[in-house]
Amino acid sequence: MLIWTNSCEILPRRCLFLDRDGVVNVDRPDYIKHWNEFEFYPDSLAALKQCREKGIGVILISNQSAINRSLINLEDFWQLHHRMVQRIEAEGGELSAAFYCPHRPDEHCSCRKPAPGMLIEAARLFDISLPDSCMLGDRSTDLQAAFAAGCRGILVEREPSLQQTPGADFSSPATVKRYPDLLSAVGELF
Repeated sequence: MLIWTNSCEILPRRCLFLDRDGVVNVDRPDYIKHWNEFEFYPDSLAALKQCREKGIGVILISNQSAINRSLINLEDFWQLHHRMVQRIEAEGGELSAAFYCPHRPDEHCSCRKPAPGMLIEAARLFDISLPDSCMLGDRSTDLQAAFAAGCRGILVEREPSLQQTPGADFSSPATVKRYPDLLSAVGELF
């Protein structure tokens, strides 16, 4: 698990966890390997600004297997991450922290979503109340990780249907709140 923190300030006990690819930025089937492949959704920058204005702590929780697939090295990965953070801050938003799982699915780690490892570690490090927090993602694996960690799972459904992982099963999918974009979710939830 790779962890980045923005500051040593105490986060609020209630936090917003966000998936990165497909929620904050446009996802790619061939992985995001360079900054020139990273494209923010315009609403995500506005949503992150709104979170900062409302005092909501935001933590990215993201699978990034391109690292262990040797599609991007750690130096380039962190450079991409820092450029993303700079752009978010330039637009008035802020990330409190980011937790990344570099593992491939076949490595069977405890941090790769749908496992709840990154959420649990973030809650432990920052004293976050998981039942009072929520995880916004675009895939069933995001929701499964949220439910397994004991927080609410919210679907950002930019595409018309849930991106289901084969064999995935999560509690009460009919009761999962669904939003067309991140700004709509943040506006209603907070």
